[in-house]
Amino acid sequence: MNSGVARTLAGAPDAPLHLAEHSLGAVDFALPPLAPESNGENFILLLGLAGPAARCRTLGLGWHLEPDSLVWLRQPAPIHLRTAGLRPASLIAWRFTTAALPPELADLVLALPFARRLLLGPRPLLPDENLLFRGIRSCPVAPALRPFWATAKLVELITHLLPAPPGSGRAATFVAVPRPDAVPPAVRTALAYMEAHLADPIGLAELSAAACQSPSHFSRIFSETINRGPTAHLRLLRMEHAARLLSSGQVNVTEASFAVGYQSLGQFSRVFSEHHGKPPSAFLPRNNG
Repeated sequence: MNSGVARTLAGAPDAPLHLAEHSLGAVDFALPPLAPESNGENFILLLGLAGPAARCRTLGLGWHLEPDSLVWLRQPAPIHLRTAGLRPASLIAWRFTTAALPPELADLVLALPFARRLLLGPRPLLPDENLLFRGIRSCPVAPALRPFWATAKLVELITHLLPAPPGSGRAATFVAVPRPDAVPPAVRTALAYMEAHLADPIGLAELSAAACQSPSHFSRIFSETINRGPTAHLRLLRMEHAARLLSSGQVNVTEASFAVGYQSLGQFSRVFSEHHGKPPSAFLPRNNG
């Protein structure tokens, strides 16, 4: 299996915006930043398509990008991509610099808390985002117009992804992950413990014990690192995992509830709806078409 095949949809490697579809093989494919940072801050959107998950890593941080999911990164260094299965994995890579955005929108992006932290996501595509991405691969405009078309689509997408204003009632849809070198060992241990026990009835006592810290000290250093408390972050991870399970079509709402540690379906549905702004049933594939 080869390292990867790319199909440019819009832009050029030396332009402020480059949109391409990649088919990934079993050998690492390195995707460099689009431009020197003197020409604007580098960002990238990765969108999982058909096939197995894509295995991604950069600056010592690794994750899997499932089909129909999205990740948004600041990109100071190359991203290494490969398939996580036996078949090729495919994804869309939308590289851009802030120079490609209207100045007011670029300022909003640079002001995001994650702009200096590296990574947001991965998380499932929401139904309205699915509609937006269905037209991306076809590029239904003449070649000379594609840079303008891609810029307009990027602006539309970013307006969907920007955090809701305070008091709007809409929850954030990304999990922010700090750079690996900024995470204390105790917090790193707790994050791994959370990921391994999403279905278990754990709380602050279990998390602080796993990190070998007192509950008060652990809660303080965790909040300083992640910008939210440990139990709030655990709840967020559970809701994001539940959305991925539901979007995969492999579980129903009750099974998703049990898989993330909720024995009460009513409580799970309430917390899920508060986090995502939609009930769990809205993420089932038959309701996303």
